[in-house]
Amino acid sequence: MDDFAIPAKTKKKLEEWTIHFLKVAEKPNLCFKWLKCDFNAKEILILGVVVERGEVWIENDKVKTVIK
Repeated sequence: MDDFAIPAKTKKKLEEWTIHFLKVAEKPNLCFKWLKCDFNAKEILILGVVVERGEVWIENDKVKTVIK
């Protein structure tokens, strides 16, 4: 699997949803590259978009490419 995010408003909810997600993913034997996983991240980059604390914006490198 690649590029998934689990949003949550509290650390407790994040922990609950992450455990639930991993249990569901375990049933069909989905695999993850643990070195590529980032748990409890404050900011994520997904599909060229930055998400941080409820705010979303386009990655700066993408904006610079369009402006050129």
